[in-house]
Amino acid sequence: MHSADSTHHDSGPAPARPPKVLVVDDSEMTRGMITRALVAHGHDVAEACDGHEALKTLASSRFDAILLDLVMPNVDGWQFRQTQLRFPALARIPTIVVTARTLGEYERDALRTPYVVVKPFAERGLLTVLNRAMGLGERSAVSAEMPSRAVPDRLFWSKRGEVACATHAPETTSPRWLDERWAAVPVETAMRKVVFQCQHCPGAVGPVRRRRHT
Repeated sequence: MHSADSTHHDSGPAPARPPKVLVVDDSEMTRGMITRALVAHGHDVAEACDGHEALKTLASSRFDAILLDLVMPNVDGWQFRQTQLRFPALARIPTIVVTARTLGEYERDALRTPYVVVKPFAERGLLTVLNRAMGLGERSAVSAEMPSRAVPDRLFWSKRGEVACATHAPETTSPRWLDERWAAVPVETAMRKVVFQCQHCPGAVGPVRRRRHT
């Protein structure tokens, strides 16, 4: 006959709680889309429409990660991040910037996070970055700009000056993408006199960007 204590121990450990994520974005549609994707994969999600609401939410609850838009009314993502980094308990929360623009190196340094997802994004790519930020997957940091394989006519370059088309650029989820700081070649850069083309296509016949003449 088992005692009450032995019955309790035989029940096994309590199940781990689901990861709790705060989604900060002024677009109700974007928040809803992200929330549905995360909930479908077992995450506990809270939402905030701007940085001010996000800070109030963080004051009353603990989170495992934050998905942060940058352009928002009232308190934007930049202001939120500055405040967050002043408090060690908040600064330790992995923060993934979700933005519609390509960030320059100085902007990434100011945000002090290696995790950046560029809109529009694939659900799988967002989840991959989120899980890595929380230490649930491969621990190497990743920058997930729009998946290169989904934009075959786009060019990418690395910090060391390598230029590649979607076929020859590294996968955005690979360590090489982050280590070499790959990014999409901005459209405005392609409007200059410099010719950009993939360095790996046979005969250098890959995509070419030339200045438009007016």
